[in-house]
Amino acid sequence: MNSNWFIIVNPRAGGGKAKKDWPSIEATLQKHSIRYRHAFTDHKYHAVELTVKAVNKGYTNIIAVGGDGTLNEVVNGIFIQKKLNPSDITLGVIAVGTGNDCFRMYGIPSTYEDCIKAIADRHTFKQDVGMVEYYESMVQNHRYFANAAGIGFDAEVALRSNRLKERGRRGSLLYFISLLKALVAYRHSTTAITIDGRTFEEKTFSITLGIGKYNGAGMMQVPNAIANDGLYDITLIRKIGKLEVIRNIPRLFNGSILSHPRIQTYRGSAIEITSNRPIKLEADGESLGESPFRFTIMHEAITIIVGSNYAASTASN
Repeated sequence: MNSNWFIIVNPRAGGGKAKKDWPSIEATLQKHSIRYRHAFTDHKYHAVELTVKAVNKGYTNIIAVGGDGTLNEVVNGIFIQKKLNPSDITLGVIAVGTGNDCFRMYGIPSTYEDCIKAIADRHTFKQDVGMVEYYESMVQNHRYFANAAGIGFDAEVALRSNRLKERGRRGSLLYFISLLKALVAYRHSTTAITIDGRTFEEKTFSITLGIGKYNGAGMMQVPNAIANDGLYDITLIRKIGKLEVIRNIPRLFNGSILSHPRIQTYRGSAIEITSNRPIKLEADGESLGESPFRFTIMHEAITIIVGSNYAASTASN
């Protein structure tokens, strides 16, 4: 096996920041004596292809340079390759995107210097990975994800945000602009939800299934999620008024949203969701297809580089 790192760089991440900063990232990698080869992505899903090729060439250490979407593509590449057990592959992240929710979860330093030092120190954590089956143009597909999936309103917001990014729009307000626009047109759905064999029906605004506790660029809709317990944390927001949504936006970021009377929380490993009309899905911020959905989870299925403080806290538990 190849002990060097293979680095996959999304040059468009962060509005072109990855491409602009790559010389600085390279210099820091060399400073910390990290041996590597790299490739730039040039189209959607290219990171999936590059990951599969890298593993087939014997690489067991991969770094994603980009945002949550780049990381998601690399994770999918790790799981569709057939050469190695995915848990035998170590994944590092150098974040230059706009969401970077994985960084928040694992206490990975935000500067290139500290982040690359964390990779060199090789503090690792085995986390769960989710898999969702969904429909796109009436064809069933599936996708792996490492952090969180959103159904309903969350997916509508992600779709609008991603469309703006495709048009070259960037900035910290992008998500809030998309949220407000989605809120104007969004309609609730009636959903039937089965969690580990128990079925119930709700008029639903949105559903979040979390492995990690952060999504949507720092929101905590599943603040109690544990990334290696073999379970999804599930937050269901029942039918709710639009002004009530706006009033409670701050609570999404401080974790207190779970105390709202229109919210129910659950945990489970096998989830099926159907609806009275097709509703949308996003996973790790990537817009996917429509209902019906089936979620499963793989326990401690991938090895990821984490910050030293996070590694110390998990070792002491």
